[in-house]
Amino acid sequence: MSEPRPPEPRSGPPVTPSEVEGASAEHLNQRWAATLVGALVGGGVRHAVIAPGSRSTPLALAFADRPDVKCWSVIDERSAAFFALGLSKSTGTPAVVVCTSGTAGAHFLPAVMEAGEGGTPLVVLTADRPWELHGFGAPQTIAQVGMFGRYVRAAEALPTPDEEGLTHLAAVTSRLVHLAKSAPRGPVHLNVPFREPLAPVGGALVIDPPVTTFAPVTVTADLSVVNAAIASAKRGLIVCGPRERNDGFGEWVHALGARLGFPVIAEAASNARYGFPEAIGVVDTLLRNQRFAEAMKPDVVLRFGGGLTAKGPQAWLDACGARIFQFTDEGSPFDPNHRAEQLIPFSPSPRLGEGRGEGRASWRATWATAQDAVLAIDPGNELIEPLVARHFIAALPQGTPVFLSSSMPIRDVDAFAIRGQPLRVFTNRGVNGIDGITSTALGVAAGTGRPTALLIGDVALLHDLSGLLIARRHALSLTMVVVNNDGGGIFHFLPIATRTPHFEQLFGTPHGVDLAHAASLANATLHRPGDLAELGRTVASCLEGGLHLIEVRTSRIQNVDVHRALFAKLAEAVP
Repeated sequence: MSEPRPPEPRSGPPVTPSEVEGASAEHLNQRWAATLVGALVGGGVRHAVIAPGSRSTPLALAFADRPDVKCWSVIDERSAAFFALGLSKSTGTPAVVVCTSGTAGAHFLPAVMEAGEGGTPLVVLTADRPWELHGFGAPQTIAQVGMFGRYVRAAEALPTPDEEGLTHLAAVTSRLVHLAKSAPRGPVHLNVPFREPLAPVGGALVIDPPVTTFAPVTVTADLSVVNAAIASAKRGLIVCGPRERNDGFGEWVHALGARLGFPVIAEAASNARYGFPEAIGVVDTLLRNQRFAEAMKPDVVLRFGGGLTAKGPQAWLDACGARIFQFTDEGSPFDPNHRAEQLIPFSPSPRLGEGRGEGRASWRATWATAQDAVLAIDPGNELIEPLVARHFIAALPQGTPVFLSSSMPIRDVDAFAIRGQPLRVFTNRGVNGIDGITSTALGVAAGTGRPTALLIGDVALLHDLSGLLIARRHALSLTMVVVNNDGGGIFHFLPIATRTPHFEQLFGTPHGVDLAHAASLANATLHRPGDLAELGRTVASCLEGGLHLIEVRTSRIQNVDVHRALFAKLAEAVP
């Protein structure tokens, strides 16, 4: 009697019961994904950004089968996440970004961090291998549970699809999308494992499960303390940092300032500066005049939005000795030096203060007079970075969605671009990174459905070249003004610029890239204006539609002296 022959070797993991059933497991994957997507749609999701991959097949097809979801295919996961971030910012509702298993989800981290610190709702779906493939070398398998750490508001490690768990899946998914939209808003993560087979059975399967609604936590804000402080204030200020919600905040806060007699200092990204001539926008210049800074210390400060971009005004506020009340609605409160007396949940409806502020009219007028004196100074017509920022803003038509890159562009716009048409301004000021800027701006263009303007530096543009493919593939209209000083210009403003012989190699980092190649990569029209007037005309014409790269070449070496000289000239004019 011969020995029994061993079975033929089988590649991969042992056969699971669900795989033996084949089609039934396949159909369960389809139902699981359709239930999850149905709960997201019930929670308000209308955009899904999908990076290609195999393990995420059930999720990708479930989104594609929904007529009420717009699907965006983005090849690179990092760009996909930033593109979804821009969609969330511009639509006010959480977009979804989807990827396969393995390192794919790790590329979401920078955008997740930005969403977490910036208070932007975002739903992250990472497909995964089932638990029996973990820990024994299966390809494209990493520990994905908890991979975003504290940067997400909530995370769920889902089980593999289970018939008995469909109702609970809908409830869990509904809860997470609610948390993404609730204060403090931010990203949430669902890790979604699937067993093979991954391809669908039959036609499209659209499921609209009953979506559980969750009432937000009610927080009663007692305004009695802040109202008493306002009533006794002689020199009150309203300070507005970055704030992106499209909820009429600008009109509300300026009406409040007029009623209380409090000047309104409005950062460029506050959406309370452009279109509001009474806004104080040259505060960085005003406070460089030491006499003015000392004489104009407030006794009460009402803070709205995120942290200020410029260090000088923030340091002045922290040291002025005023009672500071912070109204927070975007993510975590900004109070790193713990100066705020109260943190108050905010929407543009609470009735702050009693009576009117006629007695503070001269205080408010002093700030306006000082700003008018600064704005009366002719800064010249040289093609330098501060004036590029000013003319860029001045050229934008009313209502243009505009994205300001981190690093020098947001600083130059904040300091030098004061007056202009009403605009809707977006930035990534949660963690202030220069990664994913182009992709986020394209998400804004997609979410608003309007030609969008972007002011960006050369290094940030090179950081996100793959983002240009989004514009090419989806025919999005974006006008990119790229300030090209061949390297990291912001580092020249730091002490390290004069303290090491390795500065140029490690910090200045000249790249020598001809940006015409970047324009060619995305089929963008390249423009190289020769002066400020031509820059303004070019920006206005490009915003009629299409993808445009407007390159403005400046001197990184001279940029620090240019800024200092202009600041000194303007500060000297302060009465």
